[in-house]
Amino acid sequence: MKMVKNIAIVAFAASFMFGSVSFHLSNTYSALDNVTTVEQGWGATYALNESMGLGYDDTLGMLMYFEVPAGVSLRISKSVAKGNGVGLGYTWWSGGTGLKTSISTSYDQMLLAGDTTSFLSMTVGFGF
Repeated sequence: MKMVKNIAIVAFAASFMFGSVSFHLSNTYSALDNVTTVEQGWGATYALNESMGLGYDDTLGMLMYFEVPAGVSLRISKSVAKGNGVGLGYTWWSGGTGLKTSISTSYDQMLLAGDTTSFLSMTVGFGF
């Protein structure tokens, strides 16, 4: 049983070594229909495969994204402070060979206790 456990740990660690990890910095605008507030944020994402990823954003909480047609990503988020959310993201530019960079925009709706809040994020990403 110990050998199976060790193999599982090594396989799990190896998946992170060969996976696509990215980090991002963002400006997030909220309360768009009222007095708009701006938060600076950060996060990290791990690409599970070509069309799906899992990550964390300090504004939106845990984040899972799925690629949909036309280069758009469907984003589902869960935050203790801000509730459950759904949104759309689009990467306008990406490039680089060693350290890949990208510029993206996303629009998310978060629902907490019957109150909906909109978030518009401008993101600069760095990935491997």
